[in-house]
Amino acid sequence: MPWRSCIGSVLDIIYLALTLALFALVSLIATGVEKL
Repeated sequence: MPWRSCIGSVLDIIYLALTLALFALVSLIATGVEKL
């Protein structure tokens, strides 16, 4: 079933994007705290 693998790829991309966004948010908060 190719549509299943397609959905899986999309979910992997979304998961990776969320992980990168979370990491960027944490680093941004860390730098903000350091400035305070």
